[in-house]
Amino acid sequence: MAAPLWTRSGRRRSSVGLAIVGAVLLAGCSSSGHPSGATGTPTTSAVATPTTTAAAAGVPPAVPNTGAYLGAWLHPQAGDNGPSFAQEQAALPSVVAATGRPLGLLHIYAPWARPAPVASLRAVASAGSTPLLDWGCGPDVATLAGGADDQLITSYATSLRSYGAPVLLRWCWEMNLAALHPQMGGPTGFVSAWNHIRALFRTAGATNVAFVWCPALTGVDPAPYFPGDAAVDWIGVDGYDRDGGQTFASLFTSFYRTWLPSGKPMMVAETGASGSAQVPFLDSIGTDAPAMPAFKAVVYFDAPGPLADWQFTPEGLQAFARLAAQPYFQPH
Repeated sequence: MAAPLWTRSGRRRSSVGLAIVGAVLLAGCSSSGHPSGATGTPTTSAVATPTTTAAAAGVPPAVPNTGAYLGAWLHPQAGDNGPSFAQEQAALPSVVAATGRPLGLLHIYAPWARPAPVASLRAVASAGSTPLLDWGCGPDVATLAGGADDQLITSYATSLRSYGAPVLLRWCWEMNLAALHPQMGGPTGFVSAWNHIRALFRTAGATNVAFVWCPALTGVDPAPYFPGDAAVDWIGVDGYDRDGGQTFASLFTSFYRTWLPSGKPMMVAETGASGSAQVPFLDSIGTDAPAMPAFKAVVYFDAPGPLADWQFTPEGLQAFARLAAQPYFQPH
């Protein structure tokens, strides 16, 4: 399944509640390492926290040499108005207490027309995680390439450049769920808008930002929406165990094989299972992900959705903690 409707259309998140509970600031591993290709069988992971040097140099998020980031979208109490950053921060300490270390990646949602949530990005980075910034599509994607929102985009890029530390930017994810994106202008409109936004970011010098192209597993063929290798830094995908009997491999192997030849680092940006299926699904990530080493990040969706409730059960959180304890998901 793709993300719940409120995560694709009109979900809102504020940048309040930035105080991080002390438990989040656990000593532990965060992100470091160097980019590598998509081959080999990883056994450990090496990724690095943002540093002053990296920030000054505008370095994008590191791609683990081996292993993968383990992250989450944490909004178990999300309501009809969508989750907020404060809700995520309230949910974070219990997850960090279970895992015993910071998450590798943590989602932050930002609506299209609001300023970049720099304070939220800093809060996530200070807790030892790399932010995965979900930037909403905007009301009329088809007009972006014509310059209609250049001022907004350039201001956003400049803010992220000034922030300086590594950011993964997932703009207009699940674009291949065409029925939910009437403003898109089809694949041509999306690709033109994507390339225009990326060009403005490069002009603004936001070299600390890595662009994550992320279709839904259940949408139409995403290939026509692909902007090209030169315009994409990471290839993501959203997919869920809708049937209650899927494994990580049964969900993602086909997508993995299709996009592996791109040579790009890949991520599962949203995934989840519900009820009694949650523990075996999470356990399957630990078994199956190392066999797909180009997946350099796996991010669990801890929130309710319209078709199922993906939020962690007590047993599911324990299974997630077991994943975090595996060398494959332990960046140093």
